[in-house]
Amino acid sequence: MKKSIFPVNSRIFSNIRFPLFWQMLLAMTLVLSLSTGMLWGYVQLNFSDLMQKQTNTFANTITQQAASSAAEMLMADDHLALSSMLENLVRSSDNILSISIQDDTKNTVALARGSALKSAADFPQALENNTQANSSNENNSIDYQADIIFHEVKAGSIQLSLDNSAISDSLTKALRALGMILIGIVFFTIISSILIAKKLTRSLQQLQMTTQQVAKGNLYPTLPNVNNNEVGDLIKSFEHMLQGLRDKESIEKKFNSFISKDIAKDILSDLDQLKKPLKSVNGSVLFVDIVGFTQLSESQSPQAIADILNQYYSLLHQVSKLYWGSVDNYIGDGAMLTFGVHAENPKHSINAICAAKVFIRLSKALNQQRLKYNLPELHFRLGLHCGDMLAGAIGDQERMQFTISGDTVNVAARLCDLASPNKLMISESIYRHPACDALLITEPSESFNLKGKTHPVNCFSVIALAPQFNRLLMQQENELIAMQKYV
Repeated sequence: MKKSIFPVNSRIFSNIRFPLFWQMLLAMTLVLSLSTGMLWGYVQLNFSDLMQKQTNTFANTITQQAASSAAEMLMADDHLALSSMLENLVRSSDNILSISIQDDTKNTVALARGSALKSAADFPQALENNTQANSSNENNSIDYQADIIFHEVKAGSIQLSLDNSAISDSLTKALRALGMILIGIVFFTIISSILIAKKLTRSLQQLQMTTQQVAKGNLYPTLPNVNNNEVGDLIKSFEHMLQGLRDKESIEKKFNSFISKDIAKDILSDLDQLKKPLKSVNGSVLFVDIVGFTQLSESQSPQAIADILNQYYSLLHQVSKLYWGSVDNYIGDGAMLTFGVHAENPKHSINAICAAKVFIRLSKALNQQRLKYNLPELHFRLGLHCGDMLAGAIGDQERMQFTISGDTVNVAARLCDLASPNKLMISESIYRHPACDALLITEPSESFNLKGKTHPVNCFSVIALAPQFNRLLMQQENELIAMQKYV
């Protein structure tokens, strides 16, 4: 297997956070720096070359004109005229350091110095070749030479030394001005880059803050303004995703209205597998039934019966939620509650007993309110059993139902039938469960022959819980009563 050459460094750099704002700013700055550097080099090179060409043209013009004028005077040995001509040339330009004329034997016959030269020693030595040339010497000068031709015969030569400092000063000033302009351009461009980078990343930063709000559960955050670019497309995609989350939450809430919250969450967690396989679970099943519901239905209107059931079911939902249980099914005037079935809970038995006792106390408070309005009292029977059972979805792909089945469910339903009004009947399995050890006060056990059971089943009617539990139950009962609107 091929390994990375720099695995450690790769991991180090991958963990370094480099914000997008600084990436964009760095990229713009690098491009600007390269462009400015190339422009600076190009201008400097071409401007220097242009200045040098202009200087050469000026020097060639002077030397050629002087050579042409000096030819006859040199042949006539008119040194005074030659000196006068050279003096006039020196006075005509401040850039001329010196100019001289030599005869064919290389003897200097005329010489004129500019104001920059103080002595003859400053004058450069004659060039040995006969062609125009230029060079820089220690005095920052450029030397030129031209032959003096008279009737195609070389009569001598003329030498010109120009001051190069003027050219250097002009070049320096021009480059300094160019540098200031480029610095201004760089500064302006950096400021513009910062503003552009901020504008481009502002929407991303706002979107990041929005995602943090969504992660905290806020599905209605304020989204950034949508621009007509890739960032705008990203915001639109995020908005579509957010709408999907809202729809899912809405569906989950509607599911919770029809089935247990735990079941709804389990289904929505894996929509590809709608039919959940049956699995064996251990928990407690509590059945609750209204005593005399048939006679009550005959004496009340359908709307009054519906109000009674809704009120009764609401109490069941509240107490089951309080003790980590769920209302799994409504069966006519009865209901089936489960504890520790959808989420494992080793204390499912005592939780179920607490929920049942709080419900009984709430039902008594409910009856007191009903009596004030001359409404009939409601009494309930409760049966509780624990053990292994099967839980899962059954039915066809087009119509399924989550169900709990097994002997544990059947026994709990039979115990509900045996219970006295406003009493909780529990099985010996509940009574002996480790979570209920020494916490129950019950009536003496009774044995009953239940339908479908070969042997009698020992049952206990719960009177109360241990004092410490009773205090907690009373506190929770009072809190729930304060929240109720019974009639």
